Amino acid sequence: MTTAERREANRLRSERYRRRKGIMPRKPAQKPWLAEGVSRSTWYRRGNRVLSNAKHACLSNAKHVSHLPSSWGTLSRAERFVAQLQADLAEAARCQAIAAAIVGELVATPRL
Repeated sequence: MTTAERREANRLRSERYRRRKGIMPRKPAQKPWLAEGVSRSTWYRRGNRVLSNAKHACLSNAKHVSHLPSSWGTLSRAERFVAQLQADLAEAARCQAIAAAIVGELVATPRL
């Protein structure tokens, strides 16, 4: 048995043992540096993990959004999301009005 085959057999054996014990796979790690579009080393060098937590805490409370430091950039991504959400809600309201009109016609039409 080659080294690679032995390694794979050990991995599978360990996996079966973990499953028998009820141990599930770990959740994939969050990678906030991908959302920011920077490398992992740049992310940690800038200390953005602290800034990101504070930023998300501020964004969760809408009255604090105007007080965000300018170094955090614009909220254009959030603004685009809100605009898309509003458009989707308007479309849903339009479809609901059409459906209500159709149901109203069906109810008002006498059956033979």
